Amino acid sequence: MGSAQSAASNPRFATASRAFTKQELEDLKSLFVSLAAQSQSDSKYISPSIFQAFFGISGPLASRLFELVSQKRNDGMVTYEDLVISKAVYEKGTRDEIEEFIYELCDVNGDGFLERCDLEAVLDSISDAVFTPKNSQAALSSSKVVMKAFLSATEFSHEVEGKAENCMSLADFRNWCNVIPSARKYLGSLLKLPDTGALFFLCSCLS
Repeated sequence: MGSAQSAASNPRFATASRAFTKQELEDLKSLFVSLAAQSQSDSKYISPSIFQAFFGISGPLASRLFELVSQKRNDGMVTYEDLVISKAVYEKGTRDEIEEFIYELCDVNGDGFLERCDLEAVLDSISDAVFTPKNSQAALSSSKVVMKAFLSATEFSHEVEGKAENCMSLADFRNWCNVIPSARKYLGSLLKLPDTGALFFLCSCLS
């Protein structure tokens, strides 16, 4: 459990903790303890499957979110410290910090460049999470139209040597967030209570 122990000494944890009230930290601790127990990890960490099931996401977007929350250790563990550090940036950070986090999140293959294939994978994950059989048939039939519109609103202006197609710069991404605020709202709510992001997304797209 070396990785789990090393996370506890992460110098970012103390700073991140100050972003929360005492009650918020207690609530986060309770959430962590519950998910860690379900992960059968002796209450030391949250496993990928339990993490994804609780937050209601799947596919490449879920894997990338887990990777970022676990501080890119690639050890299959999210510790309590990881959760506090990530949520401090993702939920309590400045607008720029949050959008930089989401921009990195959308780079699902983790190569440092946000390509069209990355964004397509993100939109597929959103579609799978939001337009499920429990929703109306009208919502299901509109999913492809909505996702196509989201993709067509993007601009890929960043030329990268060795890449066949341009990539999406951070400026491009921020502009996309302004054009498609519902996508920004969804991607900015993935670590909140389950279904919150989907609800925001549905209200924005289907009302």
